[in-house]
Amino acid sequence: MSSEPPLEPLLFQRRAQPAVWGGRALAEQLGVASETDEPIGETWELSDLPGAETRVRGGAFDGCLLHELLAERADEILGESRAGRDGRFPLLVKFIEARQDLSVQVHPRDGDLGLTVPGKTEAWYFLPDCTPEARVIAGLKPGAAVEAFARDAASRAVLDHLRETRVHSGDCLLIQAGTPHSIRAGAVLLEVQQSSDVTLRMYDWDRVGLDGQPREIHVDQALQVIDFAASAPEVVRASFPPSDPPPLARIAPLASCEFFRLHEVRLTGAADHDPEGFARVLVVVDGSGTVSGPSGEAKPLRFGDTILLPARLGATAFEPGPRGLHLIEAVAL
Repeated sequence: MSSEPPLEPLLFQRRAQPAVWGGRALAEQLGVASETDEPIGETWELSDLPGAETRVRGGAFDGCLLHELLAERADEILGESRAGRDGRFPLLVKFIEARQDLSVQVHPRDGDLGLTVPGKTEAWYFLPDCTPEARVIAGLKPGAAVEAFARDAASRAVLDHLRETRVHSGDCLLIQAGTPHSIRAGAVLLEVQQSSDVTLRMYDWDRVGLDGQPREIHVDQALQVIDFAASAPEVVRASFPPSDPPPLARIAPLASCEFFRLHEVRLTGAADHDPEGFARVLVVVDGSGTVSGPSGEAKPLRFGDTILLPARLGATAFEPGPRGLHLIEAVAL
């Protein structure tokens, strides 16, 4: 008989990532301690990237790296979900606060730059902290010519070839690898992505990084991976069927690609959730509540908490607080 403790809903210790374009408001709201006053661009909520792994917070596996658990119990955690490179967890989940514009950039597909370079398709879900003027760049304008784009890629003129979109709380965009993009000042969002940190910058607004030096750009590589035939992504919002009274648990699709499916989940009453054989990550974007696995231990939830439901966990109970519980779910495929 195994002496290993049974798996449970797993919460994680977040990691703060300084960035020249970041701020401090979101990090402070999430309770991220920092030894410096540098702007924080991202908080990594769940990561299995080598050297940037998040640790389990609380419960029987407190302090364990996710990769340590995967090494011993991959089938229980992943089930039908495909492992990432070297058997690692296939998704990375982060919050982003853009107080300045991010670079105009693109991410490769798997293998675009060689077999060892991972791809990065990502989805953005925008939060209430977005300013009214928040915008993003996502995709090319119709008819954008390769030669003209290549000529302008490293300068502000590149904006003439790109589509800019205003975004609001609740909007979602799927950014396929090969899509040029930028998150502009005022946007605050949750990002779910392939487990990769490969970013190819083209234009960085003529600024310097936190070290006072111009940041590296990768124009030639970026031009190799841009999909000039792809349509620009469209904003999607969750659509919940009307019902009177509304059900205690509502779920609606947001985005789907070959790597993950994204859902919006709203709970106003207790509900069970079965992973059904796939690793599922749920992130609290509003409200509060608790989550309980088969052991029955209730773990409190608040804004920003990220919960991994192992694929073989079985029924998991969510109990919303007085204002309900609003989550974004990513199903690893």
